[in-house]
Amino acid sequence: MEFESRQAALCVIVRKDKFLVTELIDVQSALTLHRPPGGGVEAGETPENAVRRELQEELRVSLTTLRSLGAVDHVWFWKGRKVSERAWLFLANASDDSRLQRGESPTVVEANGERLPTIWRPIDAPAAAFPPLCPSALVEMLKRLAREGLGF
Repeated sequence: MEFESRQAALCVIVRKDKFLVTELIDVQSALTLHRPPGGGVEAGETPENAVRRELQEELRVSLTTLRSLGAVDHVWFWKGRKVSERAWLFLANASDDSRLQRGESPTVVEANGERLPTIWRPIDAPAAAFPPLCPSALVEMLKRLAREGLGF
């Protein structure tokens, strides 16, 4: 099995009691994952700059206010590779974009032209009701933030 080590910057965009996720389907394993929009951090780029760039490129969303949630180190399996990742997480509000504010689910357009659907996933949904979240630690982090009323 191939091994990849990377850094990613992901944005948790919140609207009411839901957050936006990209639905990823691994064609090799048929596994479906939910993952906040974002992508890789390029050499010389800060995680914040990376998440702003990725959301502009893939969703045409210009973020105004971001709140850093810190980083999560995790391992996940994707397309026959074991991926060791440091995911820098940021919180944003749907009010930054009129489509998101209305609850629309824009399509992510990857650099290679691949189009991926997004959905609004309830923060407090039972884990069994949706595909696994990547990174998985995000579930408890969001539930804690929702209980504390920070940024929602």
